[in-house]
Amino acid sequence: MNLIASLPPRYPVFLSHMNAIHRSSPLSAAPGDLLLEIASHLDCRLDLVNLCLTSNRILTDVAPILYANVALNTVEQCVATLGMLLRRPDISRHVRKLVIRPRRPGVYGFNRDDSRLVSRLVKQLASERDAKRPEPKLDALTTFAWEDEELPYDDDIWFALRMGCSQLRYVKTSLGVFLPHSNAHVFDFSNLRGFSLVLTRAFYDYHSEGFILNTDHFLAQKLWDMLIRKCPDLEELEIDGSSPYPVDVHMLLGGQWPNLRKLSLGDVVLDWSLGLINNKRPFIEFLERHPTLESLRLSKHNVLSGHLAALDAPDMKLTSFSGTMAHLQALPTVHYPSIRAIAFTEPMHTRDITAVAVASVLQNLTSLTSLKIAFHLHSMYDSGNLLRSLVASCPRLEHLQLTCTQKPSFQLDSFAKAIKGFHKLRTLDLAIVRYPGDDTLSIGAERIAMTNPRLHSFTLTFLPLPYPLHLPFSFPLLLFTSHSTAHGSFHLTCDKHGLPRSLRARERRRFAWPWGLGYSSHTRQYISDLRPAGFPGKQKSGLKGLRDLITENSSAGEEMRMFLFCGFLVWLALWGFVASRRGAPVGNSQLMIPRHIPPYDGPK
Repeated sequence: MNLIASLPPRYPVFLSHMNAIHRSSPLSAAPGDLLLEIASHLDCRLDLVNLCLTSNRILTDVAPILYANVALNTVEQCVATLGMLLRRPDISRHVRKLVIRPRRPGVYGFNRDDSRLVSRLVKQLASERDAKRPEPKLDALTTFAWEDEELPYDDDIWFALRMGCSQLRYVKTSLGVFLPHSNAHVFDFSNLRGFSLVLTRAFYDYHSEGFILNTDHFLAQKLWDMLIRKCPDLEELEIDGSSPYPVDVHMLLGGQWPNLRKLSLGDVVLDWSLGLINNKRPFIEFLERHPTLESLRLSKHNVLSGHLAALDAPDMKLTSFSGTMAHLQALPTVHYPSIRAIAFTEPMHTRDITAVAVASVLQNLTSLTSLKIAFHLHSMYDSGNLLRSLVASCPRLEHLQLTCTQKPSFQLDSFAKAIKGFHKLRTLDLAIVRYPGDDTLSIGAERIAMTNPRLHSFTLTFLPLPYPLHLPFSFPLLLFTSHSTAHGSFHLTCDKHGLPRSLRARERRRFAWPWGLGYSSHTRQYISDLRPAGFPGKQKSGLKGLRDLITENSSAGEEMRMFLFCGFLVWLALWGFVASRRGAPVGNSQLMIPRHIPPYDGPK
């Protein structure tokens, strides 16, 4: 069987050309360890797929890297890829991380039939053994994540994973309306290194006073017994969820994990109903018992900022912190020098002193290289001061994720020039409300790439307005608000001199029709040549090249537009001259005037 044909159907552009590949690449003669080394340095998964499509032998050697992390985002992908892994144990044995999202595009909510089908495929893949190879097909699996609105329909999937995947150490699942039964296997794991439980919105709606709050419930006992007693070497723990009405998980405070490195908490409460321990809140005392923590994520329901100021853990070296601005301000400054990544979990409402307040806190983080921040704008104004304050306070940023909602904040041209101060910025995620008449997604991305050639990749998202934007002397043409979004992922390639060469893009636009009529979406992929017009080797000619030259934002484009305007004036003058000649007397013809005009006798 052709090994290329076993690739999952998430790369349709390349799979359509697989049958045309017959010649073997010169790389096929290279040693396998050299091919693995080359593949490990490819940052883009698309480049890795292109390398594997050159020959069957390269795909065989690079399969451990290509299939190390498998993420299936739709039901169709789950069925096709899991079926392929069932047929190809020589490929499934390389899967180390498997993420299952059994969803359908545009359909929200839980689908029982899809969950039943996908969960049984995973159970079959984890439990079956090949006749020629007695080892399990997923014997290298270390991480399994089930991301859906509910638990898997078939609970035996957890038993199959526990028995068939001996190296499984990280498990993630979600919990919704349907709770597991008394003999469920979801909380029977042991010796885990990481566990993640996501409480969906349905769980908050139906079980806000459920088994996690009731410590006498058998499911609560199984959960905390698994985490506290059966997993003493836990390194990562996440209990996530989003709701204005949090649930109580105070049983977590009884855990003692000497190797805990990452703790992520969503909208849950821990010690509201408990008393003080040594004049401190129980959660603060829990943090002090775990000095090995490196990553900490909090929500506004976990702890008050005033209580966090009492944290006394000088041996704790936090490298990543997520929380509100009040949490970061209350965190003892002894932890500031080691923090490299900051993510604010709540958007900041813009005021006159917002930029100064943010800059005063961030400038104390001397090792900061990653920042995630969001602003909730109350008025339409230029955010240049805000960007300049971020540049001045975080000059070493390598990754920036910036979101501005509710109102247009700045134009893409000014934004591209403002972030030039981030001399080490390599990745960027920008989500804004588009200014009326501002650049499109593609033109804005080209501006950012041309102004900041040090970027490796970036994303650009246009958010919809929550309500119509009223401008002076403007009149609404529609009786409804247009909720449309546009998202683009861009990868920049530069030449040996560091100048922008090309921009590989993937854009997706989504328009929601009014009155619940559904939505329509459009996706396109293209490569934009960023070299100036007339550059040797630039493949642009004919009408396309002329169009790009006319619309180019450069001196050559301005001159071309001026030439066109002058040509239009010349053409207009010639047309007027020709039209006037057509109305003039022709040859020797003269105007004949009658010699005798009869007198006018008036009306008869």
